[in-house]
Amino acid sequence: MSWTKTVLDANSLSSRGKVVAFHPDGKHVFGGGDDGIRRWRLEDGQEVGEQTGVDLRAISISRDQKWIVCGTKEGASVWDEELQEKVVDVDGTDEVWAVDVSPDSTTFATGTDKAALSIWSITSGKRLVGPLKHDSYATGVRFSPNSERIATASIGGSIRIFDSRNGDELVTINTLTASTGPSTPLAWSNDGQQIFAASKDNKIKLFDVSTGSQLAESQAFQGSYVDCVALAANGKFIATYVNHTILFLDTSTLSQIGLVIENLKSTPIWSIAISPDNGYLAIGLNNGEITIRDLSGILPDSYGPFHVSTCSFTMLACQASLILSLALTHYIRHLTTRKDNRTSLQPRAGVTTNDLTPPR
Repeated sequence: MSWTKTVLDANSLSSRGKVVAFHPDGKHVFGGGDDGIRRWRLEDGQEVGEQTGVDLRAISISRDQKWIVCGTKEGASVWDEELQEKVVDVDGTDEVWAVDVSPDSTTFATGTDKAALSIWSITSGKRLVGPLKHDSYATGVRFSPNSERIATASIGGSIRIFDSRNGDELVTINTLTASTGPSTPLAWSNDGQQIFAASKDNKIKLFDVSTGSQLAESQAFQGSYVDCVALAANGKFIATYVNHTILFLDTSTLSQIGLVIENLKSTPIWSIAISPDNGYLAIGLNNGEITIRDLSGILPDSYGPFHVSTCSFTMLACQASLILSLALTHYIRHLTTRKDNRTSLQPRAGVTTNDLTPPR
């Protein structure tokens, strides 16, 4: 697993870092794969803490910043975020490829390779709901903003919405989702009334969650499947990818915005995540490389506000220092010139003040 940022060059850290996620504090990013989980400080790319030894398939961090939930080849586990110790182990759930912690940080959901959805207590590991069957391999689970509903997606299957308290199925959205890896092909709108989904016909689509009806769709993108929907915390834009290209869409129009990010190494993209402040994009590649991209300059300012990156801040500070130095030099020269002029007007020996009086 390696690290790259617009202002950093990093050494190789590990291998196969397919899964990426930002910490809710916006200051750290997680990455992992079959050799465990690692955490880096976003500011300078320095690794923080010790590697967590799990065979990672999916990861979600609770909003209260207390828990890290991992989907693994053997099941799912909950880790104490501060102590970095495993506190709950959920075995016998098959291979877990999708996890999500509820917004109220009390439960978590798992989606497995056996097309099953379950909801668990985050403190005890007790199964509260499920297992609920899906069409096929469950690649996406997402709680609604109020934690009362949960949406699931599967490879080439429909999206189903359940009551997260009792498991009752509320609506089925008949669209073929396309995710084939750890990327989540769906996202709730911030008001909980709509769902964005990556479709197998290479489009991002918007659905009404109460009826399952389609409200809008993007253009069809060229390439293989549109695998992922990552929604910015401010609700203004979506990030997705096709082949080796990352695209951005306006959530109100589903039209493409800003610049595209090309992966020039032609390595498959496995997952992406947007930072809580909407300013960074984390990209996990199949070869284990993790790239952090600063979105200020890639997206229009209206989709921010974006932070000023360390690189930009340093450049601005240097420019300000140079301007101040030039201004100070100019001011000193001005004072020196005035002093010289005054000296030239002083009476010379044998010359009276009256002799210096300008002629009339």
